[in-house]
Amino acid sequence: MNSWVETLDGTLDQIWQMLGRGTADRRAAARHPVLATISESGPETRILVLRKASRSANTLTLYTDAATPKVAELTADPRCALHIWDAKAQVQLRFRATATMAPGSKQIWDGMPKGAREVYGVTPAPGTPIETAEAFVREPDYAKFLELTLSLREIDYTNLGTTPHRRAQYTNADGEWRGQWVAP
Repeated sequence: MNSWVETLDGTLDQIWQMLGRGTADRRAAARHPVLATISESGPETRILVLRKASRSANTLTLYTDAATPKVAELTADPRCALHIWDAKAQVQLRFRATATMAPGSKQIWDGMPKGAREVYGVTPAPGTPIETAEAFVREPDYAKFLELTLSLREIDYTNLGTTPHRRAQYTNADGEWRGQWVAP
């Protein structure tokens, strides 16, 4: 049996603690969630870095390059999903959210190492076909640095590390989370 609390309120507390660790610890399970969007071709997934988690605002923040396909996808349909798997605890977290995008903070940009800034400014745009694996230029471009904020609507928690397995679903109604145990 793992150390997850098995009450609805306690489980929700642990979920937010896990998200907080993801923003601070490069090795935390929540550090690299999978973001899912909807494209014209169907669902798209990619790994991003979790930068902020605000329980009071019910939001998660990630950064992205304005030229990536996910920006166009989220502009067309801001509904998205996020997935986290904690292998050690055997806990799966799934989130449904609505995304908003805004220019990234100049203060954060100025504090990034050059190598991290180069991710925002790849030419040609990410996803563009190129002749060779090295046929692109990395040039930092603050104008392409976007903050992606996910307003959480639903959380689905599944714990496979308990016997029996446990699953809870939470819905955000007017800023308050309402939870319910469901069959795993």
